[in-house]
Amino acid sequence: MDPVARTVGAPRTRLEGRQPMPAPGAREPASLSRRFKHYRLDNVYLHATAAQRAETRNFWLREQALADPREAERRTREVVLMVRRDDTTELVGVSTVALQRLRDSGAVYVYRMFLRREDRIPYLMRAVTNASRDFLRSFPHPQAPVAGMLIVTENRKLMRPGIRRYFERHRYQYRGKTLRGLDLWLAPFDAAGVLRRQGEMTP
Repeated sequence: MDPVARTVGAPRTRLEGRQPMPAPGAREPASLSRRFKHYRLDNVYLHATAAQRAETRNFWLREQALADPREAERRTREVVLMVRRDDTTELVGVSTVALQRLRDSGAVYVYRMFLRREDRIPYLMRAVTNASRDFLRSFPHPQAPVAGMLIVTENRKLMRPGIRRYFERHRYQYRGKTLRGLDLWLAPFDAAGVLRRQGEMTP
């Protein structure tokens, strides 16, 4: 069940299903990579190869991030960034988004991230989130205009008072909790698809 569908007052409308490839004539996703220390963040949104999708599915199952192989296969179509170590090129994390319609905000990206435990180093999580957001805020999704990126705090450390103040300081909008008690924070995009500068997060 989608986490946003569990939010009080949020409809259950899902837009993504199987994430489509860009329509003919649409701007292709940029084939870009970012670096953070000894990690490479590869953008594969809506253009992951069959091999990359299989690698992601196996990674989730091996790390027990997901238990259902069918759900893991479905989620491979939602991957934004694949995170690899420079020294081994081993996959150590991914970020994903699913399109969801909120009653008062239109379509948003519901953001999730998983990093392998031994690679949860300081600020890597923030670097992956920022890189995902920076790409998505200017990406013309072929299915619907997108109003922002909704962060589900599946890591409960992100619900600590200091982190809540961090989100508030960077103008993220608190959108309540899921039925599991996880906080939801929205990073709004403006009409042009650009995150308001006052809401910028920097590593």
